[in-house]
Order: sequence, then C-alpha cells, then structure tokens
Amino acid sequence: MRFKYLFLCAIFIVLASSIAVVSAEDAEIGDYTFTIPEDFNITNQSDEGIFLEDDLGFYTITLSMADVKMSQDQAIENLKLQGWDLEKDQNTKEIGIFNVTQYVYNYKNAYCGFFFFCENDDDMLMITHGTSGQDDLFLESARDSDVEDLIESFKEK
Repeated sequence: MRFKYLFLCAIFIVLASSIAVVSAEDAEIGDYTFTIPEDFNITNQSDEGIFLEDDLGFYTITLSMADVKMSQDQAIENLKLQGWDLEKDQNTKEIGIFNVTQYVYNYKNAYCGFFFFCENDDDMLMITHGTSGQDDLFLESARDSDVEDLIESFKEK
C-alpha cells in the first residue's frame, strides 16, 4: 500500500515537472522588438516584414516597416493603387510608443480586416489583422485587442 502512494507521488512529481511554463515569444522588426500575440506564430519572416498566423490558420497579422519616409496620405495612395480599399475606422490615438490610426480594409475582395498605421518619429509601421474573404463576423467582433496588445508591447532596441 505504501508503495502505491510513493509510486503515485513520483508520477505526480514527474508530471508536474514536465509542464512547461508558457512564455510569450519576442520578435524583431526594424529597430524594435515586440511580443507575438497568444495563439499566433511566425509563419514567414523577411527583411520586408513578418507574417503571423493563428493556430487555426484562419486569421493573420502582418507587420512591415516603411523603408522610405512618407506621409500617411502618401502611403494610403500607394496602397489604393495596389488594389486596397481603406476606410478610416478610428481617429489617431497613442498606443505605447506609437501614434496609431486604424482603418478597415478590403483587398481585392479576397482579404478584409483592420489596417493600422503606427508612427514613431520618422518610423512608420504598418500592421494588418484580417482574414480571407468577406468575414463580417470578424469585422464586427475583432475590435482589435490582439493588435493593440501587440503594438503596446513594442520597445526600441
């Protein structure tokens, strides 16, 4: 009988020690580090940007730094020429180290979601959070804590 209890305690200790503490993963873009949102993973990273996808492969977050100094209006015009339809969703507000303006976007009726212009001095970070197709549920329900938490986590290197 005593052996059973010792055996059960040993198994419990082994199981408890094998449970890893889950910590958020950090990533870098430009001169900044940030924390990847929970349930998202980096699926592609290059000099131009970072592509995150949720665990189900349904929602995406992309991040890219503008490589040339331009105004937000110039950036919007460039995006429109490429097939983006942007509608301002919120006035500019401060989140962490960035001044952030949020838009709703539709890209060639293939992708929709939220587009964030994040400005810090001369740096412009552009972030999309979206899904494929026309997902009205996403647009109605995703007021967008994943990305706001991500932006809040940005720190200069």
